[in-house]
Amino acid sequence: MSRSRATVAAAALVLAGLLCPAQAFAAHTIVPPRRLDAAEVPYPQGGQGDATVTLVVVVDAAGTVEEVTVRDGAPPFATAAATGVKAWRFAPATRDDEPIPSRIVAKVTFHAPVVVPARHGPIAPAPASPTSGSALPPPVEVTVQGEREEPSTIHIPRSESQFVAGAFGDPFKVVEALPGMAPWLSGLPYYYVRGSPPESVGYFIDGIRVPLLFHVGPGPSTISPTLVDSVDLFPGAYPARYGRYAGAVIAGETTPPETDHWHGDFSARLYDANALVETPFDDHQGTVMAAGRYAYTGPLISLIVPNYSLGYWDYQFRVSHTVGDAGTLSLFAFGAHDELHYYGQPSFNVEYHRVDLRYDHKTAKGHVRVAFTYNYDSTLTALETDNGTGANAALEGPGWRLRAETEEHVTDTALVRAGADMGATAYRTDQYPPIDGFTGVQGPHTDVEGGAYGDVVWRPSRPIEIVPGFRFDGYRTRGETTWAPQPRLAARVRVSPNVVWLSSFGTAHQEPTEEVFVPAKIPSPIDQASQTNYQFSEGAEVRLPSSLRFRVAGFYNRLLATHILGTDQTDVGTTAGLEVFVRRDFTERLGGFLSYTLSRTVGTVDGVTERVNWDRTHVASLVLGYNLGNQWRVGARVFVESGRPYQPVCVQGCGGAHPISESVPGNLPVFWRLDFRLEKRWSFSGARWLGATLECFNVFDRAEPVGDEYVLGQGVRIDYQSAIILPSVGVEGGL
Repeated sequence: MSRSRATVAAAALVLAGLLCPAQAFAAHTIVPPRRLDAAEVPYPQGGQGDATVTLVVVVDAAGTVEEVTVRDGAPPFATAAATGVKAWRFAPATRDDEPIPSRIVAKVTFHAPVVVPARHGPIAPAPASPTSGSALPPPVEVTVQGEREEPSTIHIPRSESQFVAGAFGDPFKVVEALPGMAPWLSGLPYYYVRGSPPESVGYFIDGIRVPLLFHVGPGPSTISPTLVDSVDLFPGAYPARYGRYAGAVIAGETTPPETDHWHGDFSARLYDANALVETPFDDHQGTVMAAGRYAYTGPLISLIVPNYSLGYWDYQFRVSHTVGDAGTLSLFAFGAHDELHYYGQPSFNVEYHRVDLRYDHKTAKGHVRVAFTYNYDSTLTALETDNGTGANAALEGPGWRLRAETEEHVTDTALVRAGADMGATAYRTDQYPPIDGFTGVQGPHTDVEGGAYGDVVWRPSRPIEIVPGFRFDGYRTRGETTWAPQPRLAARVRVSPNVVWLSSFGTAHQEPTEEVFVPAKIPSPIDQASQTNYQFSEGAEVRLPSSLRFRVAGFYNRLLATHILGTDQTDVGTTAGLEVFVRRDFTERLGGFLSYTLSRTVGTVDGVTERVNWDRTHVASLVLGYNLGNQWRVGARVFVESGRPYQPVCVQGCGGAHPISESVPGNLPVFWRLDFRLEKRWSFSGARWLGATLECFNVFDRAEPVGDEYVLGQGVRIDYQSAIILPSVGVEGGL
């Protein structure tokens, strides 16, 4: 008689909290995941001798194995180990008694079957002993880094972002469905955030500013989805590390280098394709990664919106190597290009490149980063003006930035974060159309900016976290000097086991040359002003039954735009609102979230206060995903927004003292759309997988109302933007 036996050694090393891995805090009470079952992994058919397989196992907040990746091992042992481990059940890791996702490294050791000599008569099987391998021995080493979210952030984990219909598996595209967000136009990735226009929303990758985070049109982000480790939306009062934008910040961090084994993935859709590959070298002391995306949009765009043509591409390259026992030297180069033409004329053209050389050093209680970045930006957008075509806004030129950052646990209850940077940009082109006497075109000039920041994550007691911070920026822009002190304060207080109170306050400053360009924008004097935004938010998070989480927040922003067009004029904008966010993890069979924003944005110009033209009182998104089993998933998203305001249409005597209007002020009609996603995956030996997706943005081809006009003999007519429908069939895979 023979018996097969797999002795499972569960030495678990958690690599990172899935949601916000860069900011663990020592004062949290962290408990690692604990295996509940004692099932053996059977010895595979065709196997010979002993073998050990190392697996990376993702355990979700419910204790279910969400993902298994083979780090080391060969078939048939690797296949048997991955299959067996998928059936394991865990008590999930917890942070302050709250379940959190975790990633562990598990070793599965196989021993060849022992051939037992035949005996006369039946032999009763021996009972399993604690050392037979059916039970899990104590882990040799367990380190769990739990999630820590900033009090002011709204976050969807990367592991769940791929399930959001209409986002096409892109972690950054999920931000559109979060509370506080309103798209510039449905389908275009430029967003108003708590009343702040897209020109005031900053984009960061690993702390590096970029002028464009999303490809033009309904395109994906300019960074490979596989390279994105975490995404945070800071709708206001963001951490002191970020600055120079008066609105919100969308920040992404890239995945750390994979030094254990080579891996790659790809995807191809109707309109673009991308791929990534990474491999270690020098006995796993270094890694090289390369990724890229290219769009072949011509045939599809000609069918959907025949008057337009667009194209885009991006690339990422990274090489890293350890330096000593605690250091890593990395070179990260990335860039993107986008172009949009309307009737053959360029209306949007953005290209950027970044080359970042950085050194990271781990200290006993923190880390230090020193980096130098070369940047080149070329941005152009055609503007909608009253005097016809030919008006463009453009910025172009190379630059550099030197920065240093550090995080250090100075005590068990205090984490200090600080940094400083300095940089310059040599603008060869700085162009804006004339407005109210503003010259518009600036000659070549070099702008210099620098700043320093610091904050303390302080936990005076276990339920309380307070984050006071301060940022100070200085600018030499277009020959003018500006100083911008920016205090910030955030707090998180656990008032009961299931209720957390959140509070944040901060100021943010932006100069004209920091503006983010969007296609076909309307010129505004505020674009050529120094802007300071005062941002307040109060809210609460509540854990509910059935794995539901509820978040509500009230916010108030007051924007001051000063020195408009080089004058002493100051305009004021205010936004107040309420956000609701209800979420159930996509790891549940039925998961998703509901986000709703009630807000009002008004502007005061020359003493007159009225609603801004992008204000929408109600914006809501319902996102659902259902696990059909056998690696089939289906999902949908419903987006609804109330109409923008419109003003009376003048039909007679428009330039006189008594103009005659045809309509009264009101709102445009309500707009809604439905997105859909169907996905199937297949898993193969050696951690290889293949997937197929059927996805459609705006299934019913709905057109969004954008304005009104008076037509002689017909009266007032509502204008609609050309409907954007984006069907996609794609394949993707990894190894």
